[in-house]
Amino acid sequence: MKEDFNEYMEFFKGLSLKDKQGIILDQLKMIASFSNQMCTEYEIPNELIMNRELLDMNSEDYTQDDFAEAVIVYVNSIQNSLSDFSIGISDKYDKEEMLND
Repeated sequence: MKEDFNEYMEFFKGLSLKDKQGIILDQLKMIASFSNQMCTEYEIPNELIMNRELLDMNSEDYTQDDFAEAVIVYVNSIQNSLSDFSIGISDKYDKEEMLND
């Protein structure tokens, strides 16, 4: 696994900045979707946090500020979903434990 990752990093380092940013955003989107899906599967209320700043990334000439703003939107969305999941799972286990007592 470590060797595969090292090879990937060599490939990644050779990409243009725009391509690297695209990969980063794609991975953040995937994690945001996955963390939201975890909540959905356990019936924990959660809403993906989206913001119009993400729309700037649809432009070919987006700026580094646009990229940073999109990253922070995804990071906050992931944090929100993981927080909701943690609280929701804790509440579910607490209720289950009370029923078993």
